Amino acid sequence: MNRPRIAIAGFQHETNTFAPGATTYADFEDGGGWPALTRGEALLNAFRPLNISIGGFIAAAEGESDLVPILWTNAEPANRVTADAFDRISAEIIESIKASGPVDAIYLDLHGAMVTDEAEDGEGQLLRRLRAEFGDDLPIAASLDLHANVTSEMMRLADIITIYRTYPHLDMDATGARAWGHLKTILQHGNCPAKAMRQVNFLIPLSAQCTDFGPLSTLYRSLDQLGDHVISADIALGFPLADIADAGPAIVVYGVDQTAVDRAAEKLCARFETHASDLPNQLLPPESAVQRASNNTSPKPVILADVQDNSGAGALADSTGLLKALLARSTGPSLIGALWDPQTAVAAREAGVGETFQATIGGRSGPEGVSPWTGEATVLAVSNGVFVCKGAMQRDVETDVGPSALLRIQGKNDVTDVLITSYRHQAIDREVFHHLGANLNDYDIVGIKSTVHFRADYTPIAAEILMVEAPGYSPCRMTRDMYQALRSKVRV
Repeated sequence: MNRPRIAIAGFQHETNTFAPGATTYADFEDGGGWPALTRGEALLNAFRPLNISIGGFIAAAEGESDLVPILWTNAEPANRVTADAFDRISAEIIESIKASGPVDAIYLDLHGAMVTDEAEDGEGQLLRRLRAEFGDDLPIAASLDLHANVTSEMMRLADIITIYRTYPHLDMDATGARAWGHLKTILQHGNCPAKAMRQVNFLIPLSAQCTDFGPLSTLYRSLDQLGDHVISADIALGFPLADIADAGPAIVVYGVDQTAVDRAAEKLCARFETHASDLPNQLLPPESAVQRASNNTSPKPVILADVQDNSGAGALADSTGLLKALLARSTGPSLIGALWDPQTAVAAREAGVGETFQATIGGRSGPEGVSPWTGEATVLAVSNGVFVCKGAMQRDVETDVGPSALLRIQGKNDVTDVLITSYRHQAIDREVFHHLGANLNDYDIVGIKSTVHFRADYTPIAAEILMVEAPGYSPCRMTRDMYQALRSKVRV
């Protein structure tokens, strides 16, 4: 085949059905800390250098194909995607591909855990609409997030699926590049004749899904050691905060022989059951975590991960449990962020740098039992909230967290500085603090509203990392009674 014409598009959302609110079209326009909705040729230059799957696909494919850029959009994790948002974006993808002229294949940069008002499996629904328009013979490749809830529909309707293998997600671009490698083979030689998917019947809390160490690290290293008949194998660890039938981990295998592929899938499932069914999930109450961190004698800060108030998993990032514990118990200077509180951000800017004002911080949206902190705060710095990330995960991504402020509060024993943003933001990259003048080495304790992603940029500066079980809408200690739609045989 001559240079193939490949339509490329991205439509991503990680849906937390336990969170309040809904995800609207406007949320996709904003981008949620990633690039805003991008269309057409602008997509190529904007995404090529980024650690995003579509960027890796572009970099790998453009020398051997003619890319037809359609759109890319993402929204910050939250509750279900509205039917209006899903229908508008899906229709634009389909109509733009049709308008671009004949294509030889489609590549999709998806998440794999999108739930809409009308469908538990948003990605499956998008693939169904594409197949209805373009038929079953047009090759479609998709890349998914490690937290995808892979369904049989996704497997049936996509010709090849690749999945991130790291959490923190340091290999997003590499995953897109792998998708191109497999799609190129399909275009040259036809579809993989064999594929298999196996769902694993237990949920893994997000706080136990880090692949940097332990059994998951070993498990992922084994993916390229499944024999000559296996072309591709991946593991999705699942997104347990989606109350749907298909929530949970899954094994995805492609190859040239169905027997070998089935055997490889079963082998991976057995390894998974052995190594990952009882992953440690060591969560500390905020008071205990702060007390332990206050005993630190290292020149480096202790990082306290506020894992259950992570906007990157659909929480609202305004819970005050850890903040109040720092103010009551920290025996050295501490820092926490990013708290979502546009009202306080405005009040800080109105007060001015160097001024002290009566602040009401966080706790405006629950969950039950969470209340705002009120008292005097001094404004250390303000910004428009725009900065460029420098860490490994979001390198070179221009991020907008809206009007922001760094506040100082006098606690019982020492000061606590609080980063306030106007848009929900998971503090993955240290630049969110640095752009307001906060040097993390100046603090004994740093509280981060993140679950695992922060480790990529913060581990090098940390004396210790502790996971904190403060209230929030991204729970990391699930119970069976939380779920209504989950298939009955799945362990929680």
